[in-house]
Amino acid sequence: MAVLDWLRKLMTGDQGAAPPGAKVERDALGRVTRVDQTLSLFGGGGTTYPRLAPVDAFAPRLREACAWLTSQNILLAREHALGLEQDYTFDQDTGELVLRFGEGHALVLRAEVLGSFDPSDRSFMWGWANPSIVSDREADATRLKADGERLGLAALTTPVQIVTFDELQPLIALAAHDAGADGVYRCIVNDSSSVFLSIRIESAPTDISNTNSALFDAARDLAARYDAEMLALDLEYHERSGEEDILGPLIDRKMAVYKRYWSRDDNYWKPCSTGWPSDHDPDTRKLHFSAPHPAGGALDIAIGKTFGQTAYRIELVDGVLRITDNLIEWGDGLIWPDAPP
Repeated sequence: MAVLDWLRKLMTGDQGAAPPGAKVERDALGRVTRVDQTLSLFGGGGTTYPRLAPVDAFAPRLREACAWLTSQNILLAREHALGLEQDYTFDQDTGELVLRFGEGHALVLRAEVLGSFDPSDRSFMWGWANPSIVSDREADATRLKADGERLGLAALTTPVQIVTFDELQPLIALAAHDAGADGVYRCIVNDSSSVFLSIRIESAPTDISNTNSALFDAARDLAARYDAEMLALDLEYHERSGEEDILGPLIDRKMAVYKRYWSRDDNYWKPCSTGWPSDHDPDTRKLHFSAPHPAGGALDIAIGKTFGQTAYRIELVDGVLRITDNLIEWGDGLIWPDAPP
């Protein structure tokens, strides 16, 4: 009997029914007074897969792989503008991943399938276990499986496991790192599922003329000053949240800050709210770096510790650096794994 069916019966006065697997307490008259039941985080029905096997035995390798992938992501963003692509195609037969940018520019990479993740049931399947993957496109994942068999590491040899997305990312980083790849690309399929590819770049870095460190430093300083002023206003609202009629004046002050740092012809990024924790708080970020933009200027990119990111585009406007956009879809194909303790 499903839990909802039991609740319907209980609401109609049926005290005899009980949900499956539950501990039910009743009073002297047989009326239900307490129900304890453990509900699965990953839903019920369908095939039951094992939880991710322990990774403690190879945690140092995972930490090394996570640090490597973070460094590679930054390098790829700086040298090949990765993160700015507008769409992609992956051809299993040729092993080519094509990233398409604006104005007809494309980057062709060699790629193999490491694995796939279905968020509907939190299942991760290694590439070597997926019958839809051609054998020539899962060699990197198979290499890690062989290592797992040699060392007795079930997390690397179990075909399908239930994981969280955070648990999964270090495994993907490890597979790419140990295979000698240049990085990882995440293909989002049907707006939810993910296919993770190890990638290898054979082309020269993108011709970006404005890669000087002075521009990076100036862009980062501009973004830091903007965030600091906005953070102060968010904090003031948080500390005065019990007072009446404070939001309007604070938004006006935010607008004044915005006008000093931004240059846009529309209202898209004009401030209209405040909140706490603040999106402008550097303590909420795990990573902050700059990269050139192929069309000019720089990107100031901050990756959140738990979620969220900013990717400010900063350009010279009438000879003065200004923020001109926040590229909210930047880096959809990149993952930023947190190393296990």
